[in-house]
Amino acid sequence: MKPASKGEALRVNTRTLALVLAAPLTLAACGHKTPAATTTTVTGVTQHAAQAFAYDRSRPLRFVDRGVVQHRGPVAVHDVSFLSRGERVNGFLVEQRGGARRPGIVVVHGSGGDRSELLGAAVALAQRGAVALTITEPSSAHPPPAPTSNSQLLSESRTTTQRDVIAVLRAEDVLASLPTVDSKRLGYLGWSAGAKTGAFVAASDARVRALALLSAGADKLSAFIAAAPAGIRPQVRRVLGSVDPLRYVAQARPGTLLLEDGRQDAVVPHEALENVITAAPRGTVVRWYPAGHALTEAAYRDAFAWLLAKLR
Repeated sequence: MKPASKGEALRVNTRTLALVLAAPLTLAACGHKTPAATTTTVTGVTQHAAQAFAYDRSRPLRFVDRGVVQHRGPVAVHDVSFLSRGERVNGFLVEQRGGARRPGIVVVHGSGGDRSELLGAAVALAQRGAVALTITEPSSAHPPPAPTSNSQLLSESRTTTQRDVIAVLRAEDVLASLPTVDSKRLGYLGWSAGAKTGAFVAASDARVRALALLSAGADKLSAFIAAAPAGIRPQVRRVLGSVDPLRYVAQARPGTLLLEDGRQDAVVPHEALENVITAAPRGTVVRWYPAGHALTEAAYRDAFAWLLAKLR
């Protein structure tokens, strides 16, 4: 189940950020303030995650099913959309007809990808008895403008992460609302940047019982701080620290994570892959494959089997 190559770039990495932070840009106060929201907390969600990814779950989803766009055997692919913080998020809802209520799994693409990138994985999950929902993350559908200052870069890095994570949480809301889905059996599958998004989801939504994170890598916060000019290091620590994937993956509930990585990954440095593994809680399943960043058919089959066993 090999993803498309367009998602193989990391959304943000130390080298990219260091180049921008080191440029002779005019610094200004950050000025970013997270909009107020009614926080709906769930048992098991950490306080940090509840604050960083707060949203009002009572707001209407405005879910729209535009109809079936293709059939793959008994599996139907629906063109759907819903609202997340006022933005319309497009997706594909993939399910079989009839039968008992099934597990629901949100599937998220890599950097620069869209809802079609992992559609094959969603179909495979549906063929195995799940209801899968792929989405196009807001950062791909509506990328922010190029930053003109260090402060703007930092602010947009945080805001972009928040938009994407909350869109995933809203996608979980969609699945939980469907009559074909068992709301007590929700899961997540993400690849590359989508796997990094899953690190935040793992600490933010206790409804999600199992998360398969494929080719998930992250640089340490200390590397970003060290790369920044001395005058803005406290700001880097504060802003990027609030959306540090290593901080959040460590707060995942034990036993809910599967990490799959390729030993020949030439996109995410091996050290970044190891950072996520080291930060993950006890009970995390780690599997290495003789593969590059895209992984292999076998890796995806293993991920499907693990997810559905956890959501049985």
